[in-house]
Amino acid sequence: MNTENQYVTEQTPVRTLLETYKGAYRILICARISISPVMISYDEQLGSYLAPENKDEILQALSQLVKKEQKDLEQAPELKEQLVQPGKVNMAGFADFTWHDAFIAEMEKFADAEGISLNHQFFLKNNKKAFQFYLAQCENADDLPDILVGKGFSSLMTRRFVDRFVRAGNFDMPLQVEVNELWKQTGLYDATEQYHAFGAEEQVIMVDRTKSTDAPIPTRWSDLLKPEYKQSITQMGKPQRDHFGANMLFYLHEQYGEKGIRDYAHSVKFKWHFSKIIKDIGKNHPESSPFNVVQRYTTLFVRSDANVEVLSPEDGNPVSVFFCLVKKGSSEHVLQIARHFFSEQISNLLENAGAVSAYANSKIAANANIRWIGWETVKSSTLPYQKDDYSEIAFEEYDKQLTVDR
Repeated sequence: MNTENQYVTEQTPVRTLLETYKGAYRILICARISISPVMISYDEQLGSYLAPENKDEILQALSQLVKKEQKDLEQAPELKEQLVQPGKVNMAGFADFTWHDAFIAEMEKFADAEGISLNHQFFLKNNKKAFQFYLAQCENADDLPDILVGKGFSSLMTRRFVDRFVRAGNFDMPLQVEVNELWKQTGLYDATEQYHAFGAEEQVIMVDRTKSTDAPIPTRWSDLLKPEYKQSITQMGKPQRDHFGANMLFYLHEQYGEKGIRDYAHSVKFKWHFSKIIKDIGKNHPESSPFNVVQRYTTLFVRSDANVEVLSPEDGNPVSVFFCLVKKGSSEHVLQIARHFFSEQISNLLENAGAVSAYANSKIAANANIRWIGWETVKSSTLPYQKDDYSEIAFEEYDKQLTVDR
């Protein structure tokens, strides 16, 4: 193999590679290499995991990945200057596209009214990689903003981030805010006062009444794992090989293990972006399904005349969360900003975007039918590797049935 411009070799420390370059683990598991990223030591070399017959191919694929993503690493010093500015309340993270602009406008308005100098850096899908890389490499909490904002099962929940910063106590910061009763009933309130969930995004089942099916209307999420639902579901996501509805798989594995993931994948016929789902739903379209597993915000875009029903299963809709982490020992100005996440103003914009909010007097939260996987489950996970592991299990089953159908 020509080693010129080779970024990855057999001597490359494998754990450092996996923690630094987000796509490296997917390359290895797609090559059927069995590896446990959080269990291996930092001095183990990549070569000990590679077989002679495909070693060169894997090293080349990894080198191409590293070369492509190197530019994000080079931005780290510049990014630190943007994220941590002296004399300001520094806030950074990820916001959902459905409420990103309104959220920033509200936080700026609040900061101005309170005389707080606010520096905010939020990263949408098209520019989030640089910040994800920054978080994956950061060694010192001083290099992180005062407030980190996250959504879903994200870069702020990885095993590395939790072990290095959360369990170490860097974000043990009570906010002393009131939350609604739902937060306490479902466990969305983190009793350790580390992750402060201010909102939740439901997964829901939308029934397309124009699609005929012999399967009964599901009354529980677990119904979707039954044989009679074979190829009756469209899963929101990307049609190509990517995370197979990561939120859904997280819940399935927690409750039903690997078999639950396989049974669910057996029921999935299509994986489409939400825009295609809402375009085709209610039209008896050949590329749509009677049952559609989507994020709640998708329902806001469905045509008013579409013959569609959103179910309310007995076991509650699984949720992912919108949350913040606040540095231990933060100033009163930092706490003022963080507490505003739980205000009526933020509640209104979240709920207008189809989410549920933590606001103490939220009427939507009072009537919500949801369940949460649990903060200890999140903190003990092997994210981000877990997403790839579960997705590979799902795709193995999904591809198997596609092959049979051909």
